[in-house]
Amino acid sequence: MTKPRPIIQPDFWERRLAGTPGRFGIYAKNLRTGRATCYHEDEVFPSASLIKVPIMIEAFRRFEEEGTSLDALLTMRAEDQVDGSGVLRDLTPGTAYSIRDLTTLMISVSDNTATNLLIDHFGTAAVNLTLRRLGARHTELVRKLQRVPVDRPTANRTTAWDMALLMERLATGTAISEAVSRQMVDMLTRCQGRLSIGPAGSPASFFGQPPAVTAAHKTGSLSDARHDAGIVYTPQIAYIAAILSAGAPAAVLEKAITRIGRLLPRMLR
Repeated sequence: MTKPRPIIQPDFWERRLAGTPGRFGIYAKNLRTGRATCYHEDEVFPSASLIKVPIMIEAFRRFEEEGTSLDALLTMRAEDQVDGSGVLRDLTPGTAYSIRDLTTLMISVSDNTATNLLIDHFGTAAVNLTLRRLGARHTELVRKLQRVPVDRPTANRTTAWDMALLMERLATGTAISEAVSRQMVDMLTRCQGRLSIGPAGSPASFFGQPPAVTAAHKTGSLSDARHDAGIVYTPQIAYIAAILSAGAPAAVLEKAITRIGRLLPRMLR
C-alpha cells in the first residue's frame, strides 16, 4: 500500500481537536475510491493491545507458509498467567490450548495470557520480521504483556499508518494470502472491544438479519492511551481506519477517538 495524498487535509483535524487533551494519530481510507484522511499518522504510540494484530498474522503466516498446525497445543503454566484483560488468568494451570483458540482469545477478549503464550512460541523476532515484510516500518513487538517487573523497559509500539496498512492488507487479501486474510478478518469481527472507528450505533442484528454495520477491528487500552483500528463495512462504504491516542486520561481519550470515528463514514464517501 502506497500512501496517497490525503483528500481531507490534516488541518481539518487540527481545528477539530483544538483544545482536546492528548495527542492523536489518524489514518483512514475508502477502500473503493482511495479517498483518505490523515493526521500525525507516522507518530509513534505505545501499541497497547493493537500489537496483538501482527501476532495473529504471524500465527496464520506459519500455518499458510510453513504448514504448522493451528491445532498444535501450548500448555499454560501458573507462571504464564498475568493480569489485565482476558479469561485465562482465572482458569486452571496445566491446561493445554490450541494456537487457534489462543489466537481467538487474544483477539476477541484481548487475553493477555494467551498473547504471552503465543509470543513465547513465535518469538518477538519472527513477528517483527513479518511486520517488515508487510511494510510496517514503525511497529515493533518488544516484550510480553503485563509482566511485573517488566523484562524490558521499552514499550511495544506502532503508528496509525502501520495499523491502517495491516488492515488494508487484510481487507484486500494481501496479508500472506487471500484465504488466510479472510479468516483473520472474520476473527477480527469477534473483537468485543468498543467500536470507535465506525458510525454511530453499534453493529446489531434484528430478527436474524445481518447487521447494517460490520466491523473487523482491534482496540488497545492503557491508563493514558486509547486506540481502535480495523475495517468497517456499511451499505454505503467500506473503509479502513486507525485512530490512536495518548497523553490524557483514558476516559477523555475514548470520547475523543469515538468523536473522530463518527465523522469518518461521511468524510470518506
